[in-house]
Amino acid sequence: MYIFYFVAKISFHFLKNQVQYMDNMNLQLDKTKFVKVSDVVIPEVFFRRMKTNIQEVDALFGDGILPGSSVTLTARAGLGKTTLMLQMLEGLSLNGKRVGYCSSEESIEQIAMTCKRLSVANIQLCNENNIDTISSFMDDLDVLVVDSFQGLEAGKLAGRALEKYCIEKLVKRAKETECTVFIICHNTKTGQIKGSSLILHAVDVTMSIEPVKDAEANARRIVLSKNRFGPAIDIECYIEYSGYNFSTVVHDSDDVDNKPTKANIKKAILALDEINLTTVIGKFNLDASKASFLLRELVLEGKLAKEGRGSKATYTKLYINIVPSDDNSK
Repeated sequence: MYIFYFVAKISFHFLKNQVQYMDNMNLQLDKTKFVKVSDVVIPEVFFRRMKTNIQEVDALFGDGILPGSSVTLTARAGLGKTTLMLQMLEGLSLNGKRVGYCSSEESIEQIAMTCKRLSVANIQLCNENNIDTISSFMDDLDVLVVDSFQGLEAGKLAGRALEKYCIEKLVKRAKETECTVFIICHNTKTGQIKGSSLILHAVDVTMSIEPVKDAEANARRIVLSKNRFGPAIDIECYIEYSGYNFSTVVHDSDDVDNKPTKANIKKAILALDEINLTTVIGKFNLDASKASFLLRELVLEGKLAKEGRGSKATYTKLYINIVPSDDNSK
């Protein structure tokens, strides 16, 4: 009986603290009396948008990213969070925006290697995990990526107190400086954001990347499940060696039956009269890396023989004739 009382008391205090964190959340909202909607002055910044030069991504955010907004990006490891952020930052920088990628997980040398693979050359990188130092960077930037929220520190704060302090600091500073902040967050094993719901409630946009069911392994769905300044929609695309390929984007689609799967493309390749890299790229609208990958798989599977090197290589179909055994010949 005593154990039950002890556990119940702990649970009560835990829930009480959770409510207090929500009640005390300070996101710099001024209290007002009721005002007629026609008398409310809408800030000029609400009509501005920053373009990434990626048409499909800009459409996701409602024709561009709102200055001073806060965005979480979640996905399990390896699905392409860093790749997407770097491509978006590069496009923003080419449009004259001051952008920065702040990492507490990968060194700037590691990120620079990724940038080289993605042909990204115009963004600023740094390693830092102190939330107060990071928030000070926002005075001189238009867009900041924080990678990751779970790597942040603030003195001796820990647990929920640290979480609350960090998310409040980032959201408030974004509004003060009109610097949009993208916050990369870890997922738990069950696919939920690591931490409390406080993070998702505080930000303007919640963004996630997930694999596309029943599609190729490199197919991705980018989802905006919450967007205070635009539509809550999703797009489907592919991630390649050189980054995200948005040329085959399908909006709001759950039907992938008509998509060409890897197995179907490989069958179609084997049906060609002449097989080489150029033919496969043109016939199936693939980039060079993906076409090379499929051809290499067919060679490893023993279905094609390769002659030559590089783009000039040719491929010959291999046929295996199965001859029935004659037991009487023994």
